[in-house]
Amino acid sequence: MDRRIFGIFVLSGLCRFSSSLPPRWFHFIDTPTSWSEAQKYCRDKHRDLVSVNDEQELEELAALVGDGVSDVFLGLYRVWGWSRSEADDYREGEPAYWNWAAGEPGSHLCGSLSESGGWSATDCSSSLSFFCYNGFEADLSQRFILVSSSMDWASAQLHCRNLHSDLARVRNQEENEHLQKMVNRQRVWIGMMRATWRWSDGSEASFLPWKPLHPTPGGNCGVLDVNNLGMTDRSCAEKHPFFCYSISPAPQRKHILVRVNLVSSVSVDVNDPTVMESILKEVERKLGGADMKVSWKKPPEKKYLITEEQCGPEITHVI
Repeated sequence: MDRRIFGIFVLSGLCRFSSSLPPRWFHFIDTPTSWSEAQKYCRDKHRDLVSVNDEQELEELAALVGDGVSDVFLGLYRVWGWSRSEADDYREGEPAYWNWAAGEPGSHLCGSLSESGGWSATDCSSSLSFFCYNGFEADLSQRFILVSSSMDWASAQLHCRNLHSDLARVRNQEENEHLQKMVNRQRVWIGMMRATWRWSDGSEASFLPWKPLHPTPGGNCGVLDVNNLGMTDRSCAEKHPFFCYSISPAPQRKHILVRVNLVSSVSVDVNDPTVMESILKEVERKLGGADMKVSWKKPPEKKYLITEEQCGPEITHVI
């Protein structure tokens, strides 16, 4: 019966099928290197360091790793941003301002401002004076408040949020120079922190299966923990193998139309939906591709237009 139905299709209809390729390829580079060097290699040779979207991709990456390798760099890294509360006057899309001192930011996670006006990455447990600010206050003398008491960064943040808006957020050179003039030969906290994780290719880091459950304060680059099938953080200066990824060319959808004629001696109504569905399934099996899609395509119906002329016989035009 199956062979008979297949024969009917081959000789009695039209089909269309298409194929597609996977959008990304993963590449395991078994050469220990720093995160920034790995990023440069991936961008030169492929697309970028790899980003991971779900558990399946994590398992696919782990399967590429040979024995004896425990940590492999991913495209995950920690970025700097401002502490912001509900009382903040931040507007989406406003220009970003940075004023890092020479050689900064270093490896620490909290930001401070020096008497020179430059910013530095500072150990968050250090005890410093700090700037709070009042959101929506335009007058700089009223917007920023220097608190002379010394606290660690987290305590200073809590203090500012309880009494003002937050730790100071510096929006431009004018505000930075105003704070610099208020600093008296000391380093003070501002609201800069390195707490948000991003992918090297700019995509959002929403899938973060940390093992242990939270990253440590010391590492700013992410690795795949092969043994525990999760992510953990490491110093970006450490040397590890790494994953790159590349993008396949846009899938080329090929459409093939086949016209056939009925030669079967078996009486079968090929317009019966059940018969038509059976034919498609058999064709997909014969073509042997999960990447192929087969469907019926009906040819356009012929239309006949009959007209009469005064001085001649009837003429039939086929459109």
